[in-house]
Amino acid sequence: MADTLSVYEGFNYLSGASINGQNGGLGWSGSWTTPGGLDATIASGSLGFGSLSVIGGSLTTAGSQPANQGSSVATWNRSFGTNVGADNTTVYLSYLLRPDAGAGFYGGLNFGGVFIGLSGNQSFYGLEGAGNDISLSSVAASAGQAVLFVLRVDFLAGNDTLSLYVNPGSSQPALASVVKTNLDLGIVSGLTVNNYGGFTTDEIRIGDSFAAVTPADLAAVPEPAYGFGVMLISLALISGRINRSRG
Repeated sequence: MADTLSVYEGFNYLSGASINGQNGGLGWSGSWTTPGGLDATIASGSLGFGSLSVIGGSLTTAGSQPANQGSSVATWNRSFGTNVGADNTTVYLSYLLRPDAGAGFYGGLNFGGVFIGLSGNQSFYGLEGAGNDISLSSVAASAGQAVLFVLRVDFLAGNDTLSLYVNPGSSQPALASVVKTNLDLGIVSGLTVNNYGGFTTDEIRIGDSFAAVTPADLAAVPEPAYGFGVMLISLALISGRINRSRG
């Protein structure tokens, strides 16, 4: 397996800036946009999980929002440069999420037809399909505590196999925290940060293996520019082994 990272967003933009129109990272076809609702801004610090490599800032939304105010939902979309989801392929997605003080009704990411994170009225993390079809892990959400999600999707001719690992170690666990086999995601062209406020999101990665989306070596991770497209880490950075991994 090549352990190839195809999509990356570390939110390495100016602190306090809106995410609107930012276009750094790797493997995207355009910038972050929204149909309207709650703004999302760049925080100066990165989230961290063990030895996972992190870069730059993170993406945060304002405090809790009433569940009956749909316009207050933060929905931020970005399209991939290359769609994923061809039958008989496997894709891994990872990201970090932290519920902050006063976190809203729900928070997470939409990837095709599945929601990854904390579903509404739930205390545990998991996966959600259409019609409130929720499958929960045994990992409870806790304000101020970052969690690492790694989703493996085996795309098949019919329903796909989705395996979610919550707070995994340095290698893919033998058993997933959640397995869903009743969804057909089809071709996935992008993802959405989706929450009711009070959540911080960071380090979105998509690749062809568990190792590709859980790097502990910063030199292997491309660094986004401040909203001016993709900027790869220079040879000088690689040779210098500059390591800003957070523990």
